[in-house]
Formats: sequence, C-alpha cells, structure tokens
Amino acid sequence: MISKVGVIIIVTIASVTLSTCSQQDGSSLLRLALQTEPTTLDPAHSVDFSSGMISSLIHSNLVRFNPEGRIVSDLAGRWEISENGTMYTFHLLPAVFSNGRKVTASDVTYSFRRLLDPATVSPRWWVLKDLGGAERFHSGGIWDERAVGTLDDSTVVLHLREPAAHFLSLLAMPPAGIVCREEISRQGKEYGRFPCGSGPWKLDLWSEGDELLLTRNPFYRGKQPAIEGISYRIIPESMTRIAEFEVGNLDILEVPRAELERWRSAGAPLSQREELRVVYIGLNNARSPFHDPVVRRALNLAVDVEAIIAHVLFGAGRRARGIVPPGLRGTPVPDDLYPYDPDGARELLAKAGYPEGFKMEIWQRENPEGGRILESVQGYLARVGIHVDIVTREWGAFKQAVDQGTPDAFYLDWFADYPDAENFLVPLFHSSNRGGGGNRAGYESEVVDSLLEAGTFCRDESKRWEFFRAAEERIYRDAPWIFLWFPIRYEVVSHRLQGYRIPLIFNGQRFLDVTF
Repeated sequence: MISKVGVIIIVTIASVTLSTCSQQDGSSLLRLALQTEPTTLDPAHSVDFSSGMISSLIHSNLVRFNPEGRIVSDLAGRWEISENGTMYTFHLLPAVFSNGRKVTASDVTYSFRRLLDPATVSPRWWVLKDLGGAERFHSGGIWDERAVGTLDDSTVVLHLREPAAHFLSLLAMPPAGIVCREEISRQGKEYGRFPCGSGPWKLDLWSEGDELLLTRNPFYRGKQPAIEGISYRIIPESMTRIAEFEVGNLDILEVPRAELERWRSAGAPLSQREELRVVYIGLNNARSPFHDPVVRRALNLAVDVEAIIAHVLFGAGRRARGIVPPGLRGTPVPDDLYPYDPDGARELLAKAGYPEGFKMEIWQRENPEGGRILESVQGYLARVGIHVDIVTREWGAFKQAVDQGTPDAFYLDWFADYPDAENFLVPLFHSSNRGGGGNRAGYESEVVDSLLEAGTFCRDESKRWEFFRAAEERIYRDAPWIFLWFPIRYEVVSHRLQGYRIPLIFNGQRFLDVTF
C-alpha cells in the first residue's frame, strides 16, 4: 500500500526537481542537509563524515584535495621534496585566521605537535606517524624538534622517518588542519564548538540537533565564495530530506537507492559518481575451510553479484574486480576471475574436499539493506550446498567480534580516508594490519607485503602502480573476500545552483565556485 507521502512524491517529483520553488530563489545561502550531526569541528577529533567535511571548510591545510581528488595548494603556495623523499619544504602564502590574526609557520608546528601529543588523545594522530619521532612522541617520548621545523614565518620543513609517496594526501586530511593556538587555549575542550581556522568559511551558528550555519571568512586570502553562506540542516530521515528538496528548502539531495527508479522515471537530472568505497564479505582466512583459497574462489563464483546490484541496489554499484576503485586506478581493471558460475563453484568445492558443501555464518551490523543483500547471498550459496546463518549484532559488538576473528565471514565496507590506492591495499591486506588495523580477513602473504611496501616507498608513479597492480592481482586471485561492488552515489541539484561537482573525496568540495 502506498502512503499519502509516497503519492505526493510520485506526483510532484517531476515538477519540483525540474523547477525551483520561489522561497528558495530568494535565498543567498546554499541549503544542504546532513544525515548525522557533527560530533566536533576540532580537526584533531574529526573522525566522522560530517565533522571532517565541515572542519575542512573552516580550517586550511598545507595542501588540500580538489573535487577531482588531486592535491592542490592551500596554505602552501609551493613545496619541494628532497631527492630521497624524506624532507618536505612548504612555502606559505599570506593567510589570516577568522579572528584576524596572521597565520605563521609556527601555527603549523603547533597544530602538528598538538595532533601527535598523547594528551590530545586524537584518534587520527596516525595521519602524521610518518614524521620522524612521531610514534615515539605519541607514546610519551620526547618531541623531535626536527620533525616539524621552521626556517622563517612562512617556511615549514617536515622530516619523515622514511619515504611515503602518499604523504601529501595525508596532509590534506581533516586532522592535519591548522588551528589557531590562542583560540585552543581560550576555548579548551570547547574548541570543537567554536573553531577558528583560515579556510573560506567560519562557523556562525550551531543550533544543536537542528542546523549549522557557515558564513564567509572575511579574512580568507583566496578567492571569496560567490555565495554568502552554507546552511546545514540535520535531517536524519531520507524521506524528510526528499520532501524538503521538493518544496525548495534544499539545493542538493543524495537520492536513496530505493528511490532511484522513481527519480529516473520522472526525468530528474541525476548526477552520479563512483564512491571511493569497496563493499565486500570478508572471509576468515585463518579458519577452516576458509584458509583454503580454492574454497574462497568457489564462494566468489557462487554469488551472482551483478544480479544483486541490479535488483537490490537498483544499479547503484559497479561489480568489484579487485580492490581499488576505478576512479583511483593507474592500471586497467584485473581480468574477471569470478563470473557467476555455480557449476564451477561446485567443482572447486569438490576439489577442496567439500562435495556436499558446509555450514557457515556471515555476520553483519544492524542494517536493513545489508540484511537484504545477505539474504540474496545466502540464497546463492545454498544452491551450491553451503548453508549460511546470518548473524546480526549492533556496531560495537560486531566490530569487536570481527577484529578478534570470531565470525566465519562478515559483511563490511571500506571508505577511503584519502584518494590513493595505498589506502585500500595496505590497511586491508598488509599482514601488519591484521585485525583492527583493517586486515580483518587475516590475509597473509610475504610477497604481497613486499610489493605493498615497495609501492608505498616508490615516488615514481608508474613504477609505484606496477607494484600495486602486482599486489592487487595476487590478492584478487587468492580471494580473501567475496568481492562485491564499488557503490555509486547519485545526487540531484536545484536548477538555480551552478558550478557544483560531486567531489571524489568527501572533503574535496569547498563550494568556492558554486553560484546561484
């Protein structure tokens, strides 16, 4: 039965999405919605999506991501990297915090030392772990003055313990934002509610549970935004967000998967972008029978991933042939090793000694969509003799069990912290990251470890990709997961909004080029 709300959506969607409500036309604010409220706007403690995204609008970094995920200038107008890849010299552009005070090189030193200081208790201190002595300092040791040095008020020198080709990407993450030290001193633990940065926006209002309002930072050194401000309303319910967009109270709407067909049929101008995210079912590589790669390959052949994408995700995904999302690839996608082939799956199971199949559990966190997906997987595996019990736990209990290696298998995803293949391959498959470090499947390969280490240290991009390609192809062949898909994000924007692009990485859009 269709509710009255559903009927209204069906009837009005074409007229509202393709025109703009008059109450919106008169607004000089960009009107957006957040599903979850930020926990803080302190860069050192911004770990969730909302916090990191808004913190990046308020605080400048040495470098930042543009909407295409490329590293561009922010506070640093230019930089040099030493021949051995361990010394970075950044030359700062003139910049001013939103309180009117000039940004100097010492602010960078202060911000980085604060992030690493164990007293700060930052969950994201690891962003700067490649600095010389960083791990020792974070463990309570002495600060290495050479790790972050200054030559003058506008020159910062960073010394790394060893080369890290992705280091600039780490510096563009929200935790590496440069904070105003006197405001930290004044606000103390409340800084996250009253942030002070040198980015294009400043926090004007935070009405808890309702709205955050950003306005232009009048001291921003770069191109001033064309719009006057950004209103972020906290709207957890997807149907409420849809209704608010339809009546002209929102400018950008992420379209839920279940609503895609409705919007497509109405002719709405949908924009799309593949997310830097991979969805998978991790297999416990340390437990029988999943320690056998033949069994793991059989499970991949048994599941019709394309059908699940079409019928459960409504087409909002691309089947994962490998680990690295297509938007980050420097080489072609690996050959398809696991087309849907139930007969082939039965042959491999028989070869591995399981002609009658076996029983297993797949764990998931509480998630209605995840339940529908796993029910489909359950049905496909049953066709080749594998009986699956689906176990659902709340997030904390689920994460603890997975990190400890309790389940046979688990349904999970991985979001990029920064747009680099290293961020998918090393955390998820290097043996040093087994368990809570990201390698929750417990995959181990000395060959893969060495390839990943070589790719991490190599600064030649083409050679770096040769190492990563070789590692990914070997991992894909070893099948530590049931490889599922890379999700696709769909958005619709009001026709009054111009110049907006869906960013590749969540903090890659600063709204400097959007106009009404």
